Amino acid sequence: MMKKNFANRIILNFTLVVVVGFLTVYFLFNSVMDNHIRAEAEAELDREIMMVNEIEFFPNFPVIEWRGNSLEDVQFFIGSVHSNRAIVNVDTIIINNNEVILHPNPLNLSEIEAAQIEALANFWHNNQSLFEANDDMIMATHAGHTFYMRATPHYIIQPNLSFLETVPVYVIVYTDITPAMNLKNSMNQILLVLLAISGALTLIISIILQARFKRSIKRLSIHADIIGQGNFDEKIEEFNYAEFNHLGGSMTNMAGMLGAYESNQKQFFQNASHELRTPLMSIQGYAEGLQSGVFEDSDATAIILEESQKMTELVDDILYLSKLNTSENSQLNLTSFNVNTLIASASARIKIIAEKSNKQIIMSSSADIEIQTDKDKLERTIINILSNAIRYAKSEIHINSMVENNQLNIVITNDGPPIDEIDLPHIFDRFYKGSSGNTGLGLAITKDLIMRLRGTVHAINLEFGVKFVICLPLK
Repeated sequence: MMKKNFANRIILNFTLVVVVGFLTVYFLFNSVMDNHIRAEAEAELDREIMMVNEIEFFPNFPVIEWRGNSLEDVQFFIGSVHSNRAIVNVDTIIINNNEVILHPNPLNLSEIEAAQIEALANFWHNNQSLFEANDDMIMATHAGHTFYMRATPHYIIQPNLSFLETVPVYVIVYTDITPAMNLKNSMNQILLVLLAISGALTLIISIILQARFKRSIKRLSIHADIIGQGNFDEKIEEFNYAEFNHLGGSMTNMAGMLGAYESNQKQFFQNASHELRTPLMSIQGYAEGLQSGVFEDSDATAIILEESQKMTELVDDILYLSKLNTSENSQLNLTSFNVNTLIASASARIKIIAEKSNKQIIMSSSADIEIQTDKDKLERTIINILSNAIRYAKSEIHINSMVENNQLNIVITNDGPPIDEIDLPHIFDRFYKGSSGNTGLGLAITKDLIMRLRGTVHAINLEFGVKFVICLPLK
């Protein structure tokens, strides 16, 4: 399946944002302008019609004879109802029953204005039924102009010799919205020009950003390949963007951790090989001595058995460490149990080793303590520390448990010699060889397990002996 190109997506997304944003503004602007123009026109036409219906029209001078068809004789107070607004201007046309235009006087109009008035009057004449049936505005067009129109029947009170005569007429009010529409169209053109300019700028900026992103990603990719080839000391130069800097720093830190892990693994295998080689050489030497008759059978076999046991223990510890590093065995099996019962079980399992060395394990506890943690891992840590204590104790190992500050403290004390102050910070390191020359993995496994249980372990020299303290949360 073809994957999407991140750099191209940047250009496309930026361009889409600008285009969609401007189109949204464009359509909203047109919608608002259309609604505003229509609302203004409707309000002005309604106002004009209302004023027409409230006013009686009189001629402004006496008429001797009028038959309703003399354009020269008819003058009205049109100014009293004429509206002039900033957005729309409303004008009036008056037509009599004979469909003769009484106002405005064509003699006072230009040819274009007269043609416009004639066209609107003809439109009204051809659509009288539409005007009568619809109380809303009617739209008309002429010579590129757009108009909104309304019409209402009315009358003129006209002196006729000795009495006033009522003459029926139609009053047409209209507004030319073309100037407002031209303004809207000009604004649309400006918006379209801005859209084109913004689109071009966005495209240019997107291409520049795309190039920079591609360069940064390519540098990170090359750096990752270098790390993958085992070069963990390679540094990466800073980027212009904080996000890439952070990612580059994370990759450098990862390379450092991988390098440290690889170094630890190499050191581990070197130490393991060395530790296995020592008992193997001893076994080989005594076996060759037996073969040549240099050693007595009983002495040689005892040493061979002892060295074999050391090698077996070391191999077991190596296998246990290997299992701990797998995801399956790194999971905790949390259960609730009595700590004193667990300590008694661990002591019983190692008691026979202590008795062979004429040493005694003494337990003491103030009360039953319940804890929720991985029972097997905690038991392994206690056995490891007890084994270490038996190796160095003179006669007694004391183990007790207590709760302080909502955490469990297991204290294992032996009456052996104190640990050299130089060695004390490193006794939990793998294969650390102290001043006594002894090495092992038991305490390293203990520290690893306690850290997995979210606890701590440390050793303290006493006046007469050494104390190991395990601290664990109760839950």
